[in-house]
Amino acid sequence: MQPKKQRVMILLYSLGAGGAERITSLLLEALQKECALKLVLLEDICNYSIPKEIPKVILGNNSTQESGIQKFLKIPFLALKYKKLLKDCDISLSLMTRPNYINILAGLLCGTKKPRILISERSHPSLQYGYGNLNSKINRFLIKMLYNKANKISANSPQNLQDLIQNFRVSPSKTTLLLNFFNLEKIHAQSLEDSALSLQILDQKAQGKFIFISIGRLDSGKNHRLLIDAMQDFKDKASLFIIGGGELESTLKAQILELKLESSVFLLGKTKNPYAPLSCADCFLFASNHEGFPNVLVESLALKIPIISTDCAPREILAPQGKFLDSKSQCQSAKGGILIPLNSKEALCFSMDFILKNPNFFDKAALYAQAQLFSQNTQLLHYKQWILNP
Repeated sequence: MQPKKQRVMILLYSLGAGGAERITSLLLEALQKECALKLVLLEDICNYSIPKEIPKVILGNNSTQESGIQKFLKIPFLALKYKKLLKDCDISLSLMTRPNYINILAGLLCGTKKPRILISERSHPSLQYGYGNLNSKINRFLIKMLYNKANKISANSPQNLQDLIQNFRVSPSKTTLLLNFFNLEKIHAQSLEDSALSLQILDQKAQGKFIFISIGRLDSGKNHRLLIDAMQDFKDKASLFIIGGGELESTLKAQILELKLESSVFLLGKTKNPYAPLSCADCFLFASNHEGFPNVLVESLALKIPIISTDCAPREILAPQGKFLDSKSQCQSAKGGILIPLNSKEALCFSMDFILKNPNFFDKAALYAQAQLFSQNTQLLHYKQWILNP
């Protein structure tokens, strides 16, 4: 007689674009034979295909466009709804901050009959909620009050894990480091698909332009303004393509017009398959001010594209080697590209100029080897053990 499958519920915002969403889609595929799975979303957005056998539940009528106060006030009501679902599961896993609050509160409402509550933190909370506004204060308070109530807590980078322990009083005995993982074969396969965006990029390449690409939400944290500003020095030699949407789209368009960069900087909007246009790049640019684990860096390495990135992400991704290409601007050579200080136009321009002059400086096999450290084959077993073992 076969042992009864553990009933696992996974809660997150949606299956829209994003790292937690991609991890969830891969987990659903990997766990479906071993567990009885159920997916619970706060918003009915699904950019990933999920196995037909896995039921999907939408927890109320929610939207990412709601204000921070609205989202905060709805937490107890969503926890009450989620509690009703928990009676039919053994393990409840949530990813990202607000689903984590809902998961923990719902578990507390279950009393002694609650399932094992597992939460996954995907950001660096001190930076994510490091502003003086009410939203940041509320989230810092909730993390301190609630996270220790979970049975297990994972973080996707050493920095994020230490932040929880040192600044939010999370018990080290409950924490586990689980790095993000990737299906490298699928990334390669999708990069070969036809794409109108690829044709637009290849048109610039045919004109002799060096191609820089960046991918990310158009918000202040991603700091696309810095990339556009730097392009003033390279508009005759290179083109910059930015993939993503967000609230700063009109602001960034205005900056491009003001700097007269319409023929060298292009906002491409969102796309379901960023890998096809990404594969056309000569170099990936990333100017973010703070990150948990930026998946797009590994995805670029998987396509053998060198990276210029601010020092905003887990250093395991680019793996700096302690050598400075330029000591004045602190541009550091790494296995995956060049690491530069936060918000430094001088360092960014030096690095862009360096890679324009040395396009073959980074070995493509070494770039791919760096991506392999985060492959599904390497990391998935750790996730399974964390989720399924008491």
